[in-house]
Amino acid sequence: MTVLPLIFAMFEQLPAVEAGQLLLVIAIAFVIITLIASAYRFHNLVQLEEKDLSTIEAVNDYFFIQVTRYLSKINRTSSGFGLYILQLFAPEKITREKQEQVLKAILEILRSESDNVCLYREDCIGIIIDTEEENLPVASARLLHDLRNLIKLQFPEIVNFRIGASSFPMHGMNTQKIIDIAAEALEQADTGNPEPFLMAPPPVKEEDAEDAEGSEKPAKDEIDEDENLIVGELSKEDKNASLDPLTGVLKPAVIGSYMRKYLSEIRQKRKPAAVICIGVNRLELITKLYSEIATEDVIAGVSKIIQQLTRDTDLIGRYHFGDFLILAPCTPEQGELIATRIRNAVNKETFETQGRKIKTSVSAGISGYPNHGRLLRDLFRGAHTALEVVRSWDTSACLMYDRSLDGKAKDKKR
Repeated sequence: MTVLPLIFAMFEQLPAVEAGQLLLVIAIAFVIITLIASAYRFHNLVQLEEKDLSTIEAVNDYFFIQVTRYLSKINRTSSGFGLYILQLFAPEKITREKQEQVLKAILEILRSESDNVCLYREDCIGIIIDTEEENLPVASARLLHDLRNLIKLQFPEIVNFRIGASSFPMHGMNTQKIIDIAAEALEQADTGNPEPFLMAPPPVKEEDAEDAEGSEKPAKDEIDEDENLIVGELSKEDKNASLDPLTGVLKPAVIGSYMRKYLSEIRQKRKPAAVICIGVNRLELITKLYSEIATEDVIAGVSKIIQQLTRDTDLIGRYHFGDFLILAPCTPEQGELIATRIRNAVNKETFETQGRKIKTSVSAGISGYPNHGRLLRDLFRGAHTALEVVRSWDTSACLMYDRSLDGKAKDKKR
């Protein structure tokens, strides 16, 4: 016998008032279980084991992460970048070793430290040029010239190549979409052309396509219907995007996966790393005194400050309602300085919402690799523990994790 018939039978035997009370209890329990499951999902994300780049799937996944890192710089120091997929051709199959040699050589000819190169697929290399969109034609021509000379001088066994490209913001803010558009341009690039390069054209809007065909303007009800379709498509794209629409940083659903792989990259370069948990204080009070909209405005304002006071190389995500996570390639002490700057800036800031001015504060916990662990799960646990200890003090402060802090947050809350 299934559970649902039992529940319905139980409701039929209860008086109306008691049945309503029981239904309310079940609804509240369902909400609590949903919230716990959401938090558990994030903790599972950060506790998964590290993966190396031994498979094509892992290589493509890693490339996806790098593109998302550039997207996460929105509203920060850069407002655009170009994504290039380079495909190499040779009489014999290009080995992984040869692919990596070409990658390292390309890295040396890039003009800016903020540019990046990654392996992609079996025979491709992904290149990210960090520049304003209006500068991309010049940057593309320079890249093509440098690649041609590089391959001719250092890799004579490569007989041909082609490049497909896309860009942000022209081709949207969805990581997978930007990669797919560049890959489609790659397939259309002509290797027999003296310029084997193709930048994907701007997306064609629906009304532009109709004008190009010379069709008559649709009636008003048809316009309304078309607009609803467009809104639906945008909503679907937003759900698939990697960025949180409120704060402009990584979504809770992807933050663990992306940061694990970024930490792996930092470790491979033998560099230190700091993990910073930042929590916005007094959000419940702000909601109670003002509104949920005011609370969201404050969270968005704090996120803007975090983005302004971190570097391009720092990865930022929102892992809980008012909590942010930063992974920075620096020492724990430098991470503490970053957290302190953010704390001081937020404490001085006045956030405007609905005609009101609101003050808040943040607290932060910091941990570091390799001092406090090798995996993201250990570093997150340490930084989050330090944040919870500060919160139990009911103050605004930054605290470096130490193993002596374990259990203190729970003790003080009692």
